Amino acid sequence: MPPTPLFPESGPSNAHLRPHLVELIPQEQLRLVLHPVFRYVLTYLAHHYPRYFLRIVNRHEEAFALVLLLVERHHLWKHDASLSEYFYQLRLVPDHTPTPRLGSVHPTTTPRLSNRQRWGMLLVLVGLPYIRARADDAYDRWSTQNDPELALADQGPPLNRAQRLFVGAYPWISTGFEATLLAYDFAYLFNRTPYFRPWMRWLGVHVERRQDVEDPNAAQSLLAKLPPLLPPLLLMLKFAQWWYSPTSPRSLPTTQASKSLHTSVLPPRPLPILPESGLLTPPATPGSEDGPVGYTIGAAEFGHCPICHNKWQNAAILPSGWVVCWRCGWDAITGEGELGEAGKGKCPITGVAVHQSELRRVLV
Repeated sequence: MPPTPLFPESGPSNAHLRPHLVELIPQEQLRLVLHPVFRYVLTYLAHHYPRYFLRIVNRHEEAFALVLLLVERHHLWKHDASLSEYFYQLRLVPDHTPTPRLGSVHPTTTPRLSNRQRWGMLLVLVGLPYIRARADDAYDRWSTQNDPELALADQGPPLNRAQRLFVGAYPWISTGFEATLLAYDFAYLFNRTPYFRPWMRWLGVHVERRQDVEDPNAAQSLLAKLPPLLPPLLLMLKFAQWWYSPTSPRSLPTTQASKSLHTSVLPPRPLPILPESGLLTPPATPGSEDGPVGYTIGAAEFGHCPICHNKWQNAAILPSGWVVCWRCGWDAITGEGELGEAGKGKCPITGVAVHQSELRRVLV
């Protein structure tokens, strides 16, 4: 039996710190959920405060990239991990770690990332999603314009050579990128590589589980109590997005109101069959006793609200076809206008049934 060496060639095993693939994929998917949630919050704010948030919604990609840059930079410089990795108790560790001396009285600590590695990960975490989002948007616009069956007459000049090359090559580039990520998933799953993503190999970092001894004062800070609140917050935001969507039960009154859309508009009186003799002439259609009360509209000029008679402020269109100010139309439909509760749920001009969600803002 050979003697056991006093100093083994390999140090203590860190296999328990290696996260499984089922831990890494959810943290990556969590990062993908943040942008739709951010866009939904901006859309909600722009719906109620268009003066302040409408321009931000039109540039939501840049706004999200700026917010993500600040958040990811804070986590990389303080925790050596991205936001999603820190939420799943993971961290980034450099590959080349110094070997501790024998008899060292100081406990072994996980080495920190260098500034080059932090800036590289920040560029990947912020720049790569932004570039892909912009590329997807450009491909959707140019591919539709390049297709003669889908192209419209008012879509501008034809594509140049570079744009046509991009439309033809981008699907292959995107497929190759996704195939590379899938190959790294399988290689990491079968222990063929310690790197979860190719840019981690280029930067010389890998992912490990966070040890409790690394930050003993983290449990005492207020920020340590915020990550457990993230799943309920995301769940509430997704529920609000579903609740205010057209397919939610909240929109059922809209479909019920569409059945009575023309109940307030009486049909024209039918003409007599025998006008000479007056026989078989149906009686006149009786008027509605409790019909809707409407506004008396004169010869209104273009660009003026028929309710307040001023120029349009945040113009919005009603299902009846009238363009009014957003605030005037909203107050009239919700019963806060001049008619009060008598005009609630009705078009203030024609009297047809109108739901709040049917008021649409237009750009003039």
